[in-house]
Amino acid sequence: MGVGRRQFLKLSGLALAGLSIDPLQAVVTNNDYYVNKKLGIILRKPSAWMFVKVKDFGKLRDKQVLGNGWDEKSEEAWEILGEQICVITKYDPDNPMYKGILSPTITLDIEPESELGDIQLEDYGKFLNRQSELGLSFLKDARVIKSYDPYLLNGNRFYEHDYEYLLEHTELSKPLEMQAKVILTRHSGLFYEFHFHQSLEAGQPAEFEFNQFKKDIKLI
Repeated sequence: MGVGRRQFLKLSGLALAGLSIDPLQAVVTNNDYYVNKKLGIILRKPSAWMFVKVKDFGKLRDKQVLGNGWDEKSEEAWEILGEQICVITKYDPDNPMYKGILSPTITLDIEPESELGDIQLEDYGKFLNRQSELGLSFLKDARVIKSYDPYLLNGNRFYEHDYEYLLEHTELSKPLEMQAKVILTRHSGLFYEFHFHQSLEAGQPAEFEFNQFKKDIKLI
C-alpha cells in the first residue's frame, strides 16, 4: 500500500523545491526533508535536528558497549540488525560543545525480504515481534515494556514496541537509562525498522518530536 506514485512525486517535489539536483541522484536531503527516490521514502526530521552521514554515525555506534556477550562480536551484531540508511540526531556529533551529551536519535534500518525466507502475511506480526526481540538482545539490560496493536499509517501497516535499555558509551561519563521505541513495517520487498532513542535520566526527552516524525513517514 502506502501513498500513490502521483502523490509521492507531488510530495517529493514540494520537499525538494528550490533545490538544484542531479535527476539520477537517488538520495537527497533538503532542509528538514529526506527523499530516497530509489526506495520511495519521504521523511521529515524535527526542526533544528540534523541528518548525519551513516558512515559517521557508524563510528559513534562502534563506541557503544553491547550486552549479552555481543561486545566482542560487534561487527556481526550490527550486520544482523540490517542496513542503516538514515540517521537523524538532535545535536551535531562533530561539535565539541556536545561531547559527552546524550543526543536523542532516530534511525532507519532496512532488510531485504528475500533474505528472511518465505514469511506469510498472517505470520508477519509474530515475525516482527521476534525481530524486535533479536535486536534487543544486543543491548544491555533491554526489556520490552509495551507492545501496541498493529495500525495503519499513511497506508502502511505498522507494528510498534516501547523498550528500555542501559546505554554504555565511551564518550559518556556514566551509563544512562534509555527509553526507546521501534516501529516496523514491510513494504515493496523490504522490512523497515525505525528506532527512536531518548533519555529522561539525561534530561533529553523527545517524545513530541518522535510522534511528529512518525506522522510524516511516507512510503510509495
